[in-house]
Amino acid sequence: MPTSVLLVSPDGAERERLRMHLESRGVEVVLAADSEQALDAARGRAFSAVVAGLALLPFDGLTLYSRLRDRRPEQELVLLVDRPETRVRALEAGLTDCVVRPVEEGELDLAIQRCVERSQLRAEQVRLSEENLAFARHHSVYERCLQLLSNIDLEWLQERLVQDLSSSSDAQSAALWVVDDRGELRLRSYRGLVDKHALGERLAVTPELSAQIQSGVPWVLGEGRQQVLYVPLAAQGEPVGYAQLWDPLAGAFSPEQRESARLLADFASVGLRNGRKFLALQRLGLRDPDTAAYNLSYFTDYAGKEIYKARRYGRTFSLLIFSLDQLQPIRLRLGVEDARKATRGVIRALAGIIRDSDVIAKASENELYLLLPETDFFGASMFLRRAAAAVREEPDAREVEAKMSIGLVCGASTFPRDGEDFDELVHRCRTRAEERRASLQRTLQMEALSFWEQVEVLLGTPSSPPLPVDERAAPSRRGKVSEGLFQELQMEIARELLRDPLSRGLVYVGGPEVRADLPIARGLEGAPAELGSRVYALGRRTDLDSHPTVTPVFLEGDERLAKHEFLLWLSESSAYALVQRPGRGATWGFHTSDTAVVDHLIGKLQSEYDLQPY
Repeated sequence: MPTSVLLVSPDGAERERLRMHLESRGVEVVLAADSEQALDAARGRAFSAVVAGLALLPFDGLTLYSRLRDRRPEQELVLLVDRPETRVRALEAGLTDCVVRPVEEGELDLAIQRCVERSQLRAEQVRLSEENLAFARHHSVYERCLQLLSNIDLEWLQERLVQDLSSSSDAQSAALWVVDDRGELRLRSYRGLVDKHALGERLAVTPELSAQIQSGVPWVLGEGRQQVLYVPLAAQGEPVGYAQLWDPLAGAFSPEQRESARLLADFASVGLRNGRKFLALQRLGLRDPDTAAYNLSYFTDYAGKEIYKARRYGRTFSLLIFSLDQLQPIRLRLGVEDARKATRGVIRALAGIIRDSDVIAKASENELYLLLPETDFFGASMFLRRAAAAVREEPDAREVEAKMSIGLVCGASTFPRDGEDFDELVHRCRTRAEERRASLQRTLQMEALSFWEQVEVLLGTPSSPPLPVDERAAPSRRGKVSEGLFQELQMEIARELLRDPLSRGLVYVGGPEVRADLPIARGLEGAPAELGSRVYALGRRTDLDSHPTVTPVFLEGDERLAKHEFLLWLSESSAYALVQRPGRGATWGFHTSDTAVVDHLIGKLQSEYDLQPY
C-alpha cells in the first residue's frame, strides 16, 4: 500500500518545504497547521506516519500522539524537536523516532521508513495470526470430520453431527433430517430453542430440494439474525439428508462458517451412508438368505477375533477374495436368475472343499470373502487352485459358464506376512487379484490348454508376435537365453531353499535326463530332512537312484522331454518359470515371475503326469 504522511506544523515555510520533499519521493502528504486539525484529518483514516512538532496548539505533540494512540494504537509518530535533550521526554512517552530541527530531509526519510517497516511487521504479524487461527479452526473441523467417519452408530452420528454443525457455525439452534428407506426426509435430531412439532417429522423430497441437496453447497435464506443456513448431505450424488441452522450468535453466518458446515456435511454423509449399510447388513442376520453364506458383519467380527488369536498365540491365517467379474454382464445378457445361479454355484463349490473352521461370506453381489485359519500363503495358493477346479465342476456354475464366462478372479493374503489388520489384508488380496487379471495366463486364454500346449504358446518361435505386455502384471520374456542359465538357476534355487528350509514350496526340473550331477541335486545334498519344499526331477532317462530331498520321476518314451527343458518354482515368497528349447547354436526360452502363469503350468504338469498336488 502507498506511503501516506500527516504533516503537522505551525511553521508554514517548514511545512511547505517538507511537503515538497516528501511528494517528490512519491509520498502522499496531508497538511495540518495545529493539533486539532491533525485529529480531524486522522479521524477517518490511518497514516503510515504522523510528523508533528513538539510545540503545537492547542496541545503539544506528545498530547497529540497520546490521543492518536487512543483511537488507533498502531499509529506511528515522528516528533520534530528543537533540542536534542527533548528526546528524553519523547522516549518516556514511548516515542522512538525524533528528528531535530532544522529538519534534514534524509533523516526524516529514515524515520518515516522505520515507521513504515514497523507497520508492515505489525500487518504481517496480524496476517500470520489470522492464518494460525484459520488453521486451528480448520484443524478442529477436520478432527471432527474424522470422528464422524470413525463411528458407524447411526444414533451417535446424527446427534454428533447436529452438535458439531452448531458449534462450528455458532448457531444456537439446529435440526437434522435424514432420508429413510422410502426416500422421505425424517427428523432425526435437533437442539436449541426449537419446537419439534413446528419442524416437521416427515418432509417430502421434491425435485428442487433433491437438486439442492445433490449440489452439496450450503445456502442461506433470510437476513441478519433471521438467517437460516441449510446444509445439504449427499454421498456420491445421492441425497442423504440436510440440516437447518439458525439463531447465529454473530448475527449472520460467515463464509468461513458455511465452508466448515460443508466439510462436516461431506464427511458425515459418508458416515451416515456407511452406518445405514452396516445396519442393513445386521438386519439380514448372520447368513445370506439366498446362498447361506455368512454376511459381512459376521465375517468382519470373526476376522477381528482371528487376528486377536493369531497375534496372541503366534499363529497364521489366510484371507481370500473371490470376485465374479462378469456377474453384471451375465445379469444383463442372461438374466437375474442366471446371475444368482452363478453366485450360488461358486459358493456351493467353495463350501464343498472348506473345513469346518473356515468361514465364507458374501461381501457384495459379485464378491466373496473366505478366511482359512491355520493356513500359510502356500496353503492358500494351493486352495485357490482347488477352488478353481471345484467351480469348474459345480453344475450351476458350469451351466452358466457354458453360456458366458463367470470371470472368477481370486486373490490371497496371509497374516502376518501381508499385514496385521483386516484392511491391509484386504488390500493385498485386491492387489494380487488385480495382478491375476493382468496375468499373461488370462491374456492368452490358456485355461483349457494342456501343459505342453501352453509350453508351445509361451515359447513360440523367433517369428512369433511379441508377448502382450501389461504393466500391472509380473514381467514375462521370451527370446534367446544363455546355455548356462538353466544350470545357474538350479543352483540359485537350491541356495534359496537352504536359506529358509521350513518354507513350503514346489520345484520341478524337467529335461531329457535326470542325472545325479544335476545342479539342484548337488546343491541340496546337505539339505535337512525336514525341508519344507518338495523337489522333483523329471526325465526320459535317469541315473539318480535316490536323493534325500530330490524325487526322480522317470517318464520313458515322452519325446517332448527330449526337446525341452523346464524349471518351475512356486513357494510362499517366490514364483518363477523357465522353459527352453535347445537348438543349434542358440537356446530359445521363455521365463516369467508371473505367479498365475507359474501356478497354472505346475497344475497342468501335475495333471499331465499324475503327480501329487503337494
